[in-house]
Amino acid sequence: MRRFFAFFFLTGLMACSKSGDAGADGPKPGVVTGHVVDSYGKPLANATIVASHTEFYNKNVIGTTDANGNYRLELSVGTWYVRGSKNMTFEGKSYRMDLFTENDGPVSASEGAVKNLRLKLSGDRTGNFGDEGYYGGTVEIFGGNEFYDYTNTEITLEPVGTLIDGSTGKKIVSKLQQGLYVQDVPIGKYRVTAKYLADNSPLFVRVRLTGNYDNSVVATFENTTPGSSRLGYKMNIQVAQTR
Repeated sequence: MRRFFAFFFLTGLMACSKSGDAGADGPKPGVVTGHVVDSYGKPLANATIVASHTEFYNKNVIGTTDANGNYRLELSVGTWYVRGSKNMTFEGKSYRMDLFTENDGPVSASEGAVKNLRLKLSGDRTGNFGDEGYYGGTVEIFGGNEFYDYTNTEITLEPVGTLIDGSTGKKIVSKLQQGLYVQDVPIGKYRVTAKYLADNSPLFVRVRLTGNYDNSVVATFENTTPGSSRLGYKMNIQVAQTR
């Protein structure tokens, strides 16, 4: 009985990545293979790939991509979902960037599968197996100096330098979504400004509870859930009509 229990609930089973053209020969029973690329379509080495069992909580098979971006995981009986992430550094901070699984769906160990993944900085997640939300970060707005008219607030985010993947970002101008947020913003450093749409006047801004209010502030994203990016990265900004 103990052996049976340990077999089905063992967590963090490690599987080695193998070089070569992953999945070139098609699916093989008991194995999931795939190729992982970055935003430019180039092989992504040292990405963490996790196959999670659909029935048994916290039963995972874990592997790492090789220098060619390939991985290979050996699966026991049952069905599995494949997820991935890549640890990246930006502006002296560490980020765990979740990867997008192409053709996402359960993998049957009896049939095997080829599951390719890629880095995405924004866009909807797959929506499967708890993978909800966006790949981008969230800018949350807080009132300051008794300013609370969020429905008439417009936020502008202008990239300062390149984004976390080295690409060139785009300026984002948005009214607040769901009252307090600008969602699905690619991870990067931004110059933030705000405008009060009721009279088209500029608002003063600062990183929440940090420093003085000014016409603009430069900020990056923080991980609000250390060890996980599932709830996303946030940038907390305060806006006010007076300094």
